[in-house]
Amino acid sequence: MNTPAVPAADDTPAAEDLSIEALATRTGVTVRNIRAYTTAGLLPPPRLRGRLGLYGEDHAQRLALIRELRDQGFGIEAIRRIFGRAPASVWGDLVSVARSMSGSLFASETPVVVSARSLAAKWNGQMTPALLARASKAGLMRELPDGQVQMLSPALGQVAEQLAALGLPLEQVIGMQETMARTLRTVARHWLRTLADSLLTGDAIDAERTAQLLEKARPLATGAVQAAFPVILQQELDALLHKTA
Repeated sequence: MNTPAVPAADDTPAAEDLSIEALATRTGVTVRNIRAYTTAGLLPPPRLRGRLGLYGEDHAQRLALIRELRDQGFGIEAIRRIFGRAPASVWGDLVSVARSMSGSLFASETPVVVSARSLAAKWNGQMTPALLARASKAGLMRELPDGQVQMLSPALGQVAEQLAALGLPLEQVIGMQETMARTLRTVARHWLRTLADSLLTGDAIDAERTAQLLEKARPLATGAVQAAFPVILQQELDALLHKTA
């Protein structure tokens, strides 16, 4: 796929011998952020002419991609990893890939919004602000500015309610979900990094093929977890029974 390099923020001629202020104006990235990206290793240091630092087209293109990736939610470490693996010839394609990845590519449920009061009522008053904060920190729900709560996985909420019906206190249920979230986050990061490393090893990136691969990765990843967890659960149960025998 022959997508041109990431364009700069406007249609001015190619950046040559720009001061940091001129580069900021051209790309729409603040001087402060340009310096921060340079310190973080995402941007090469400027060429010096006496005490004046001068920037060129490579800096403008890198900043355009950094800004796009940051807008799509990518962190500094993820962007550094991309620059370390992807040649400049594929930067333009990375924009399309980033937009695909930052959408709801992996989401399988539609979140629902409930009031904090109704959520507390479901748990007979057990849902305290502290427990809600823990669930939000684990990434299972989100507190909205208007005081309502967004359940990111309604099905997971139903599982929690069923556990409560079995007599488990809400604090224990949230503790179980926190452990599950940490473990699955580690698995997800490994899967995604493996996919990303594979996609960034070539000299060109087919954005359409990449989006298709990522979309197929979701059911494969969830299927693998669903298949492995019962086996591991039984093994751990056997081990627990063996220790208490």
